[in-house]
Amino acid sequence: MTANPTPAGVVARALLAVTLLAAPGAAFPTPARSETAAASSQTAETATAALDAEQRKTLGRLVEYLNRIDTLKSRFVQVSSNGTYAEGELYVDRPGRMRFEYDPPNPSLLIANGITLLYYDRELKQATFLPLWETPLWFLIREKIDLQDGVKVDEIKQAAGTIRVTLQLSQEGSEGQVTLVFSDRPVALHSWEILDAQGITTQVALVNPDFGAKVDPSLFEHGDLNIHFPERQTR
Repeated sequence: MTANPTPAGVVARALLAVTLLAAPGAAFPTPARSETAAASSQTAETATAALDAEQRKTLGRLVEYLNRIDTLKSRFVQVSSNGTYAEGELYVDRPGRMRFEYDPPNPSLLIANGITLLYYDRELKQATFLPLWETPLWFLIREKIDLQDGVKVDEIKQAAGTIRVTLQLSQEGSEGQVTLVFSDRPVALHSWEILDAQGITTQVALVNPDFGAKVDPSLFEHGDLNIHFPERQTR
């Protein structure tokens, strides 16, 4: 099993993994909905309508729980079907702030500050910035989580005290499938699985998550990183 995935592979899967817990309510503008996005919403509403009464009730409980998440500090373990493996630390502070830091020798670091998502390679000192609303799980970063807008609820399964909700991502620029895994009574998110457009499955499990933990605001800043911004140079 490979302990240090290539940066490109990390970005593709980590962007999905990170934004699952990126906090809703970030203070950034909402892009105009395209015809494609509107059609996706209509498809999602139809799919959700196909759920039975008990499943809709369960989905409502999960959405209510996700919208209550304030802060989170947790270890995580990430395993992918292509043989890659990684561990690290995850920090979330609503609204919109998150840090997803991999343990060495993996050089990857992701930071969301409410507007942009930074992917930084510590070894190469290379940075990539993306608007949060262009990340694959934009629907979980908006002011209010709504699993009927921009996604299709494929399946809800309950067994042995566990709830699994499988969602089909169908927004512009994002394809794939994500399964959120919760414990039941009380509801608590403990892992997720992502199937990307390349057919790679990535599983991310939270280890000893601390919801409501005190999180240092400086974790979501990147001023101490050695990042080169040629477009900002004036001399």
